[in-house]
Amino acid sequence: MSKFFNVLILFSVITALMQQKAGAVTDAVLESGQRAIEFTLTMGAAIIIYSGLMNVANRAGLCNLLSKLLRPVLTKLFGPLDSGTMTDITMNIACNFLGLGNAATPYGINAVKSMASGDTATNAMILFVVINTSSIQFLPTTLAAVRRSAGSASPLDILPCIWICSILSLTAAVLSCKICERAEKYFAKLRITGIGSCDHSGRSNKADKRI
Repeated sequence: MSKFFNVLILFSVITALMQQKAGAVTDAVLESGQRAIEFTLTMGAAIIIYSGLMNVANRAGLCNLLSKLLRPVLTKLFGPLDSGTMTDITMNIACNFLGLGNAATPYGINAVKSMASGDTATNAMILFVVINTSSIQFLPTTLAAVRRSAGSASPLDILPCIWICSILSLTAAVLSCKICERAEKYFAKLRITGIGSCDHSGRSNKADKRI
């Protein structure tokens, strides 16, 4: 991707020089740099404020409350897991729900490590990654910061739409994982049945030859 952008920039500069618009290129570079700095400062300030509010909610025990509410549902989704792994999963989802992405990452890494079995990803690991990717955020701080930097007067007025879309996407993602998991078990059962029938027919043929 970096090579593609380098070629694109070089092509733009050469085209501008051929059209004798080198001044326009210089103005565009300076203006885009200024906008990038303003966007970074605006977005960083908004993320700091919202993350601070979410940290207050976390220290007030809201994450622990969400983890207790989510534990029965996650037990049905992931099956039997040890208490440490289940705690990491519930805390990861709870932190993502509250917009605490930095706090959710360590819990997610610990959960994946505890669920790992060899070099192949298990169904529980795949389902956890899908849930973590399409997680529901009660307060999307990054998107609010982007809208604020773009001049939005009410950057959080899209929350109902985000909640509906995220719930639908999470439901679709979980259903897709479960369907693929069922299909995998079904085809594995067919393979085992086919191997068993082949072995049985082979043994029958050998017995007929002996007779």
